[in-house]
Amino acid sequence: MNVEKKQTVTRFRAYATIDREETFLNEMCAEGWKPIKITLGAWFRFEKCQPGEYIARVTTCVDPKGKKESRKRREQLTEYLTESGAEIIPETNIDAGTRIYAVRRADMGDFEINTDIDSQISEYTGRRRYHLVFGAALLVFFVLFLFLGSTMVYDYMLNPDERFHLSYACIEYACAAVELVCGLVLLLPVPKYSKKIRELKSRRTIEE
Repeated sequence: MNVEKKQTVTRFRAYATIDREETFLNEMCAEGWKPIKITLGAWFRFEKCQPGEYIARVTTCVDPKGKKESRKRREQLTEYLTESGAEIIPETNIDAGTRIYAVRRADMGDFEINTDIDSQISEYTGRRRYHLVFGAALLVFFVLFLFLGSTMVYDYMLNPDERFHLSYACIEYACAAVELVCGLVLLLPVPKYSKKIRELKSRRTIEE
């Protein structure tokens, strides 16, 4: 009995926004690669399929009302997507549970998750909250590493013979720089999402 072995590939990508992730996944689908697993938000594993056979969507589960509502939103979205014929892509990200990755066969028709204005507002509000929370957390770590590095420099000034303090200070400053850059990158989309939310709310008011 011949068993056909599935061909798989892994791609490393790091994106600051859901939009960029979704675009990348759909580009791979168009080339004939179906996403099957995502690890740490950067390693994307794909399985060979027919070009354009699948459509990928990424949506946030973050609810501004808190963790309980976020879990409820995730359950509702998972149920809705499964019933619509979509497959949920397994993910083991650091921020696991904050978003859902899904694929569905293109021959099943258009694949959209948020079709009405209220759900779109909720989606972009969740995205904005995600970026604000994690961006702010990284900036807190930036301040912490900066403080620790400055403490090491101060210790060296008091005890010049303890040169290893300077080495530790350099490490702390390097970590602070990384946290600062990552934090700012995460916060960059916030104005864009705020603008999108305002536009959707204005549109809803007009339609009402």
